[in-house]
Amino acid sequence: MEATIRPSQLKGLVAVSQQLSYARSMEMVMAIVRHAARELTGADGATFVLLDRHAEGDMCFYADEEAIGPLWKGSRFPVGSCISGWSMINKSTAVVPDIRTDERISQELYEPTFVRSLVMSPIRRSDPMGAIGTYWKDKRTPTVDEVMILDALADITAITIELVNTFRDLDRRVEERTIELDRSNREVTANIQYAKRVQEAMLPSEEALSKALPEHFLFYRPKAIVSGDFYWLAEHQGLVLVAAADCTGHGVTGALLSTMCSHQLDRAVSEFGLVHPGMILDMTRELVWERLAGGGQMADGMDISLCAIDRRTRVVRWSGANSDLWYVSGGKLHEVKAHRQSVGRTRYRTKFPAHRLQLQQGDTLYLMTDGFVDQFGGPKGKKYKSRHMQQLLQGLHLVPMSEQGALVRAAFEEWKGDLEQVDDVTVIGVRL
Repeated sequence: MEATIRPSQLKGLVAVSQQLSYARSMEMVMAIVRHAARELTGADGATFVLLDRHAEGDMCFYADEEAIGPLWKGSRFPVGSCISGWSMINKSTAVVPDIRTDERISQELYEPTFVRSLVMSPIRRSDPMGAIGTYWKDKRTPTVDEVMILDALADITAITIELVNTFRDLDRRVEERTIELDRSNREVTANIQYAKRVQEAMLPSEEALSKALPEHFLFYRPKAIVSGDFYWLAEHQGLVLVAAADCTGHGVTGALLSTMCSHQLDRAVSEFGLVHPGMILDMTRELVWERLAGGGQMADGMDISLCAIDRRTRVVRWSGANSDLWYVSGGKLHEVKAHRQSVGRTRYRTKFPAHRLQLQQGDTLYLMTDGFVDQFGGPKGKKYKSRHMQQLLQGLHLVPMSEQGALVRAAFEEWKGDLEQVDDVTVIGVRL
């Protein structure tokens, strides 16, 4: 059954996101989320569970709740003994229409409570840190929109907790070092680098890139501490999926959107089993649309260049959203134009087409965001532009990939000179 989220529910999700943007403590996050979970789903109770890791065994800590009757606030249960633990272990949402007939439910635990049906959604699905649960006193099947709202709330909560933890750590570190100015300055620098590492930890490692794409280079240069650009990698059904993406905004705004878009790409492949680039972008747009549906006329979205590479046959399937593909084959540089829509809110949506390329050994692919070609610099302070970039890559295509990366980086630095970097920059080169 198709979800039919009411306008009031969408407005509520937007309001929750705005409230959470000001949260600077877990107590505030939990208070906002538990109330919103119950209010937006019409539940009789809501609980906020945190994963409590111990050497002797992980525990589910029921940290907060709001309900018509007492639940388990302050209690801890082994992960394997409760439904919140099941949701975290399986990295999926648990929907229980009747607790008395569900084998995952501990009857002894639920007997003293009012609960008869529930939904439990993991916080940060890829590596759960907790769960949000909603409960009803009557036997009922939770609706699709109720489940969707709880999943969306869990996604927003995951991002908020990571930011709260980062802010808390930064505040603590700065506080401890304000006595001595020099020591404080060193700590500020360390915190800047720490914040950068937080986002980089979500990106594919160089080891993973090298294993999947033995001959490649990556030039990734955020404009600020964190970036709206990201690069993405997955392997599925014998194919290597690689992308360069540019999300709306810079800094924290762009980073939040890039985190969500990267997660939806993961879902398109891992949950829906898609490997066709056009279908991946179609599905990702639907998933992003769901998350941004409460944003009114928000134009937030993602431009992306996405390849599916069969290294054995050297067949490449590609699809792009406002981001073209360049490749060198037979000594000549070729361009494949992208679909002129973003992955996000678009008034007149059309499917993303995919292009099939039969390449040869030694051919090279280039995926990039627009940060490099839009950079001002040179003797006249003008944009670098696509034509100049094509000439650069055409002249480099025979150079080993590791050297290409160094030369692309040097070309950017030389062009930019002392001018400010205007955008996040990502360039990926792959030799087949």
